[in-house]
Amino acid sequence: MKLKKTIIGLSFAALFLLGGCSKQEKKAAPALTKTQVVQKMKKGFQSGQVIQSVTLGTDTSSQVALANTTFGGKTTVYHITNQTTSKGKTSSTEEWVNLNNVYINGQDTWYKADLEKLTGHNYADLTDAIMNNHMITNPSDKLVSAYKMKKSKKDGVYTYTLTAKSTDQALMKEAAAPIFDTTAQSTNQAKIFSQIKKLGKYQSMNVKAVIKGNKLSTFNVFVNMKLGKLMHVKVGQSYGNFGSHDFLRVPDSATNAKDLPTTNTKKK
Repeated sequence: MKLKKTIIGLSFAALFLLGGCSKQEKKAAPALTKTQVVQKMKKGFQSGQVIQSVTLGTDTSSQVALANTTFGGKTTVYHITNQTTSKGKTSSTEEWVNLNNVYINGQDTWYKADLEKLTGHNYADLTDAIMNNHMITNPSDKLVSAYKMKKSKKDGVYTYTLTAKSTDQALMKEAAAPIFDTTAQSTNQAKIFSQIKKLGKYQSMNVKAVIKGNKLSTFNVFVNMKLGKLMHVKVGQSYGNFGSHDFLRVPDSATNAKDLPTTNTKKK
């Protein structure tokens, strides 16, 4: 009788242990296909950071126009640090952009102006280039086909890396156009970029997207061009820090800005 009770007790203990083990075990999520990874990327983002750059160079010198932008908010706003580097010297400006104005930090005083009159592009252009970037949200079949995928796994989470190299003229122009159109810091610079976009010879493009788990982590695209016999041009757009600025807003110190003084160039 004691032996029977002992056996029954051991059986219940075994069932309990087996039951406990089954509750602790979690089925690992299956790896995604390239098509599924692209679909995850296409979901887009609400906020983040992007660095846009246009580099003009020869064998002996270079000039760089760079816009480092954080973006987000209920109605998207953009906080932009512009930098221009030429002949070893760098100048920078700080701006906030919303639906209505661009607000410029004049060190002691904030000034407001019409973005398009100041730079040659408007709020809609900026939103199309950054928030609605077709390279991310609606990649062409050619780009998707060009992607090669690698995956790795850590702590049960997959990281997928998509890379593509292309010399397709249409793809390169599609990638470069929004960068040329929205990185300019003045109307004069916008005219120069427009000419480069039109006259430059597109040579190659590199694209890299990293998706961690189910979300886009980083996205980079660089297009290489040649202008004339000596000038090399490189335009780029690098995204990261997605989801880090969902509640971004223009500070009161900027919205209380004065109108930007205009210079009258007419001779009396």
